[in-house]
Amino acid sequence: MRTQTRPDHRAPVRPRTSPDTLHKLIRRLTPRDREIMRLVWEHRTFTTEQLSRLAFGSYNVAKKRLAALYGLRALDRFRPWTAVGSAPWHYILDSPGAEILAAEQDKSVKEFGYRRDRTLTLAYRSSLAHTVGVNSVFVDLYAHTRHHGTHLRWWTAARCAEQWGDIVRPDAAGRWTEADSRTGFYLEYDTGTESLRRLVAKLDAYAELARLTSHRGVVLFWLPSKERETHLRHRLAHPPVPTATAVHGAHPADAVWARLSDPTAHRYRLSELTAGPMTVQPPLPGWEETGG
Repeated sequence: MRTQTRPDHRAPVRPRTSPDTLHKLIRRLTPRDREIMRLVWEHRTFTTEQLSRLAFGSYNVAKKRLAALYGLRALDRFRPWTAVGSAPWHYILDSPGAEILAAEQDKSVKEFGYRRDRTLTLAYRSSLAHTVGVNSVFVDLYAHTRHHGTHLRWWTAARCAEQWGDIVRPDAAGRWTEADSRTGFYLEYDTGTESLRRLVAKLDAYAELARLTSHRGVVLFWLPSKERETHLRHRLAHPPVPTATAVHGAHPADAVWARLSDPTAHRYRLSELTAGPMTVQPPLPGWEETGG
């Protein structure tokens, strides 16, 4: 009989979860493995390189351990199609891994929100590059905290949508702490597919959010090119809320952010965007000063 394969990575279809599979996985999981599973579930997918920077000190060590977690069925993986060469492995949560995370919260897999078919569709969605791009900002900032004494709190698009999806839907929200400076932000990760008019309209939505909630954070437009940044800045000389722009390829913690309200386009560090009204934090649970 011919083995059934999945078109995303030509590996045999994973069998249903069995008690033996779960028992073997539970025995082999380390605390770091569990944290990787939680991160992958919360952020939907990470590449090998991204997970290496998040949780390991070596790419080769990461590659070997992630392959082991795939074999144990904590994680599944796929390679999206690319016209030239091959894409990196993208890791997602597998069914046995979801059962373990659900049990940690005393939930069924359904209550936990996991459906394998929906998780796998990410491999075929046109939004995959956007998801990976947003996650790259998270990875850059989180990896920075491992070596520089900075601190990051991050809320995914799904969590943001739960809070104020009827007003605005940022790609992420966060709070960045460096020394004594704290910057609350909303992230808009732009791939160049939306019109500038659409980007401008988003700022009106953020202004409405500030009006209704009495809270504000700086809106960060992470743009695919210098040209697009220039065009957006020409369209938005007087933004209704604190807003800054930067271009893909830079590190988001560095002095790469230009405030839209500053015609000189001087570049600031993320931690320096706290001046004036930018210090007020977005209204998400955990933004309180006692929240860490």
